[in-house]
Amino acid sequence: MCLLKKNKKSFTYLLIAFLLLLIVYPNVSLNGAKEGINLWLFIVVPSLFPFFVINDILMAINVPENIAMLFTPIVKKFFNASGYGAYAFIMSIFSGYPSGAKIVRDLIKGNKISPKEGQRILTFSSTSGPLFIIGAVGYGMLKSNIAGYVLYVSHILGAVLNGILFRFIIKKENKNNIYSNPCTLKDYSPFEIFAISIKDSLITCGLIGGYIIFFSVIIYLLREIQYFKIIEIFLKKYLHISNFYALTISNLLEASLEISNGSKIISALNNSFIYKLYLLSFIIAFSGISIIGQVSGIINKTGINIKLYILSKISHGAFSCLSCCLLVNLFKINFSVFNNTIYSIELSEIFLIEIFLMIIWIFIALNQIKKVLIK
Repeated sequence: MCLLKKNKKSFTYLLIAFLLLLIVYPNVSLNGAKEGINLWLFIVVPSLFPFFVINDILMAINVPENIAMLFTPIVKKFFNASGYGAYAFIMSIFSGYPSGAKIVRDLIKGNKISPKEGQRILTFSSTSGPLFIIGAVGYGMLKSNIAGYVLYVSHILGAVLNGILFRFIIKKENKNNIYSNPCTLKDYSPFEIFAISIKDSLITCGLIGGYIIFFSVIIYLLREIQYFKIIEIFLKKYLHISNFYALTISNLLEASLEISNGSKIISALNNSFIYKLYLLSFIIAFSGISIIGQVSGIINKTGINIKLYILSKISHGAFSCLSCCLLVNLFKINFSVFNNTIYSIELSEIFLIEIFLMIIWIFIALNQIKKVLIK
């Protein structure tokens, strides 16, 4: 809010410009909105909604406490955080953006962690998932599962390195923050717990959908007025930047708006395969303005600093790019020798892995519910 007040004039001009574009190009904005709705309704909601519901149930019956106790020594040593960070990290690397932010918000609201610890946990627990990186980007866009695995491993390594870095930047509180009032649902039946989880998950999915549709319209309008082409020409003509770097900068700026669209843009570049891989590793870790907007909406009023979160996403991108570079050069990976028909892991198999993990979480949840009912 403070940032908005300082830049009120600029923000007003942007809104007026956006409104004018909506009026001048109604068909373009309509197509952008339709694309955003399709992306949200048929891809984002089916992949995130089950994870959100399961997470809410697990949080409600205090399953994270058991995981926290198990992983506290490791998480404390590497990230200077409690074991709740392990729970957020595990859920995030399998479900993807913006699950980590939602889990951290729930942990803060449940008095399990402080806002400062939540900020530290977010630096390594705000990640994309295997379905997007291996399935959509690797297999779908780059036509190489090996590339998908390299991107996914470098993404996770980047998150870990990022968390280690920010343990020194975000200092721990002086007081002890192991919380004495965790949320319990002894007064609720299993059906009530399930109903509350569905309601909260639908609200979060609705918030995410709003950001996706809005940014989809913005991307379509900017493309229509050739905004990024203008930037490229400006860089070449007035700043005397070479064609290669001018095109790369304009493509990265366009890609940074939204991760799915951005990955498509980078995958379609005429640069070398390895170069595209490095750019993708950065942009997936950065996540894009749309995801950052979703996260800011989710963590609103939790005490987490959004500026510091954005800084952590930039550093996550840098670490992922570095990890990708090291993996490719250290193991001498030659992507041209791999044939997708031989080394292919279909999208359905990735779904099966995620479903198997979800079944494990459900089994843990049912055991916890049984304990609550017995008591």
